Amino acid sequence: MQEKKPRRGIQSVEIAFRILSVLQKSPQAMALKEIASPAGLSASAANNYLVSLVRIGLAAADEKAGYYRLGPAALSLGVSAIQQIDGFEIVRREVTNLRDTTRRSAAVTTWTDDGPISLFKQDGDQRGAFEFRTGLIPMLTSAAGKIYAARMPTGLTAPLIEQEWETVFGGKADVGKFTEDAIRELRRKGYTAIVRADLSGYVSIAAPVVDWNGDLRFTLSLAGTRGSMKTEPASEQVKSLLASALRATHALGGKPLGGG
Repeated sequence: MQEKKPRRGIQSVEIAFRILSVLQKSPQAMALKEIASPAGLSASAANNYLVSLVRIGLAAADEKAGYYRLGPAALSLGVSAIQQIDGFEIVRREVTNLRDTTRRSAAVTTWTDDGPISLFKQDGDQRGAFEFRTGLIPMLTSAAGKIYAARMPTGLTAPLIEQEWETVFGGKADVGKFTEDAIRELRRKGYTAIVRADLSGYVSIAAPVVDWNGDLRFTLSLAGTRGSMKTEPASEQVKSLLASALRATHALGGKPLGGG
């Protein structure tokens, strides 16, 4: 079978993209010679391309003579690209990948006016009480709920926490303590965990997916039993969860929240 020849393209466009890629990787304006070398160009050739890139707004001349940075048109393209990404499709694939990798139940949740809701789930090898359900999920007794408590405005989460507390435990909820504990856990580890003390032995862990604007878009979760799933940072389940959340965050143009 004869191999297909590579399709012809416009070399100048590809060269211009190399220059933009160099500018993209720098947090500050770059000198012409700093741009030319990694782009594989002479200084004079790079300058010619930069003249055109500045003219159309993809690059901009800095206040310091001979220095360049990305221009406003590059920012507009980046924002438009992020807005066109189907975020749910990204996390849906990660849920399936998590289930296949860990053999545990996996799910993705998001925030709504009514509270956190499970959008999509995949059942693991263990069935019954350890499966996720689609629909609204609790704030107090789910790892994902703790992430929303830590990241969403208290004005939105407090009424839900108070209502659940009264239903489950009775009495008045200490919203401040619950929220602060969730914030500390997420900040320290980069994920949250719930280990129930009842006979079910239910365990869940969850990690946030953040978009380009730094907002919490989704939460990825795993569920199992105390005997089948570990919540320590070194566990394979936690590593898989964090890797999935990191991939989804990067795909949405976001930066990980960190932990540890």
